[in-house]
Amino acid sequence: RWAANGSRRIPKTCTGTRPLRRRPLAGQTNRQARKWVVSVDITTPSPTVRKCHQRNVASLPSLALRGRHTQVMPLDEYLEANRANWDSRVESHYGSEMYGLDRFVDDPSFVGEVVSFDAERMPDLSGKRLIHLQCHIGADTLGLARLGAEVTGVDLSPKSIEAARRFSTECGTQGRFVVSELYDAPQVLPETFDVVYTGVGAICWLPDIQGWADVVSSFLEKGGFFYMRECHPIVWALDDERDDDLLVITHPYFEQSKPLEYSEDETYAGDGQLSSPVTYTWNHGMAEVLQALINAGLRIDKIEEYDSLEWPAGPINQLGKDGQFRLAAGRERLPLMWSVLATKT
Repeated sequence: RWAANGSRRIPKTCTGTRPLRRRPLAGQTNRQARKWVVSVDITTPSPTVRKCHQRNVASLPSLALRGRHTQVMPLDEYLEANRANWDSRVESHYGSEMYGLDRFVDDPSFVGEVVSFDAERMPDLSGKRLIHLQCHIGADTLGLARLGAEVTGVDLSPKSIEAARRFSTECGTQGRFVVSELYDAPQVLPETFDVVYTGVGAICWLPDIQGWADVVSSFLEKGGFFYMRECHPIVWALDDERDDDLLVITHPYFEQSKPLEYSEDETYAGDGQLSSPVTYTWNHGMAEVLQALINAGLRIDKIEEYDSLEWPAGPINQLGKDGQFRLAAGRERLPLMWSVLATKT
């Protein structure tokens, strides 16, 4: 990982490695590790939720394909730790230069860099009912609202949702924000939408990609579309502790039942120490994600890969005028992000 001054630092505890989330390199701005939009907090678990001290994905309740999610994902130690971690990030993120929430307040037409990029790749959102899964503090959600959508943001962290509601008021853009763990969301919010949106560092926090796709499908009206832009799974698999420009695979590419554990007491935006530094993540191969969506009743309409990333990571550290990071040399060697547009049939 990168320390605040750009130097390497070793994690206090690490069994595996968490996805590449960097502090700025020396001389770089805080624009770096673009918003890690991740789940906001969960409400009190329903009575059927059981705590597990070790997740075994194969033993989780099955989710009906092409149907509404009706059973609850166990709220185990992994999700509890991730919820606490994202709660502890909110104060630092809300006033950070990287999130730049003041720009939304100062300029009613500002939608943010992530949404600006994605808007060119999605159908028109005017008048559409849209749900943003794993919305964090709602910056991208409200950017989508400024494109004409009626938005609802869902996140695991209660403090994130509280911040999103406050931000909605401060910037004068309407949005609804709901606290829920992702796999529980169809029960918490039994509605359907024209659009489901997610990405830019979201699905790595989820243990079961098929369960995720079933949730996506359950929220979509027939004929509605799903859009996601994410870090490419091959980037998550890279060795992010090397000091050279070699691209070396050391971490899982495919989904594993056991997560990667990491602990760091700083976050990627703003200052301050995290009170809950431990997180757990999972990688999901591109084919695993696409097949999960197909299994859930979606038709894949378009897939794109990109040679740029929203944050710096190891050798992916050349900041362009567009605010994106790329490899210094040999950019043709590796996709860094990818997107998928799909329609519910």
